[in-house]
Amino acid sequence: MRTGGEMKKRLLISTLCLLTGVSVCQAGWLDKTLEGVGKQLGNRAVKDAGNSVYDSAKEGVKDAVKGDKSDPQKEPVNTNQPMQKEGDTKGSARSESSEASPATSADNLTIEEAEKVLTKFDFIPGDKMIFFDDFSDTDVGEFPRKWTLDGPKQGRSNTVDVVEYQGKRFLRSVPGDKGQPPATQYLRLDQKGDFPEKFTIEFDAVLAPFKEGSSYHNIYRVLFVPADRKADVFNWNAPYSVNISGRESTSANTKTNVGLSDGKVHHVAISVNGTFAKAYIDNRRVINDPDGIKRPIKQVGLQMLMPNNYKSDKLLFANFRLADGGKDIKSALDTDGKIITHGILFDTGKAAIKAESLPTLKRILGLLSEDPELKFSIEGHTDNQGGKGINQPLSEKRAEAVKTWLEGKGIESNRLKTAGFGDSKPLDSNKTLEGRANNRRVEFVKF
Repeated sequence: MRTGGEMKKRLLISTLCLLTGVSVCQAGWLDKTLEGVGKQLGNRAVKDAGNSVYDSAKEGVKDAVKGDKSDPQKEPVNTNQPMQKEGDTKGSARSESSEASPATSADNLTIEEAEKVLTKFDFIPGDKMIFFDDFSDTDVGEFPRKWTLDGPKQGRSNTVDVVEYQGKRFLRSVPGDKGQPPATQYLRLDQKGDFPEKFTIEFDAVLAPFKEGSSYHNIYRVLFVPADRKADVFNWNAPYSVNISGRESTSANTKTNVGLSDGKVHHVAISVNGTFAKAYIDNRRVINDPDGIKRPIKQVGLQMLMPNNYKSDKLLFANFRLADGGKDIKSALDTDGKIITHGILFDTGKAAIKAESLPTLKRILGLLSEDPELKFSIEGHTDNQGGKGINQPLSEKRAEAVKTWLEGKGIESNRLKTAGFGDSKPLDSNKTLEGRANNRRVEFVKF
């Protein structure tokens, strides 16, 4: 094993070659050098989504040798827009605006395209669904029964109702004739003690300005309520909320200029690990705050608001999910002999892997790359929606799609086999939304 000094020496030689234009850098020597560095990062590779460190370094250096071929006409994100007063976090410790790139909706990407552009998207959904509401069991015009108004209040909460929007059901803050105060609702959960150490939240939301050209934009404020309800959870600079907006997103210590108020539906994902909070809009990380959350957490809520209580019919969200973070995949493999994943996603009734699956796939790839003796049976499972005649072959095709992806990354085919079980091996009840979500999974069983 090379020492740290040897690694630094080799990297320094690579840098000097780039600066001096030595042609040997463009031959195989550089690839071998970077490959050696990549192998030394084996343990870290599992945590950092497979061998992405090596891939990023290799592609970055090659691009530098070839020259910058970026489109000179491509407009940069405008990060000099005036901030909203309600969202102003004066003295924020850090901002991600300088490192974040314009979001490209993962829904519009194939898995192959995602590998090229989702360089900082590392979100992996939790292992076990605790709460899920797509409002399908709530009549249009009604308040959803899985939610409650019993929680910390900021004056009176605005009325909300379920509406049909773009073919799906959303929960909307009802526009008022004389302004539109914040609408604050909480998950109806019988929570005993603190929330899990690691958990994730996901939902779809419309990101829109008050009107075209306005400096005011709608805000979705995810609330993490402590046991002491006397705490001011509505203080913008306190560690009790993550605030998502198409203009800027903030936490207790961070603020990121987003520039994504286009009136469209976007996917929001939040990862909590202890006090560490990360948040993403589509594929872009907009919050990365190690001290963003205060524990313990007694209750989780979501507030919809427009600054100055301006009237808006675009304050609405759907598909709210909260999931337990579960075990680290390496620990799960060591203790259980298998890994259960819910982060490898497919469109309904299809076997094409969705772009959002990339972080989970890279973790599995990292394990296989780290241990050449490791072999997996890739096993697909579905819920009971659709019938056995559809679910059985579909689960087989999905397992094959995952195997094909791993083989394309250099994993030998004799280390992988596949099986599909349809809905024959449920982990949970198929009578609830949460149970069906837990049953839709891909397992990696050691053999």
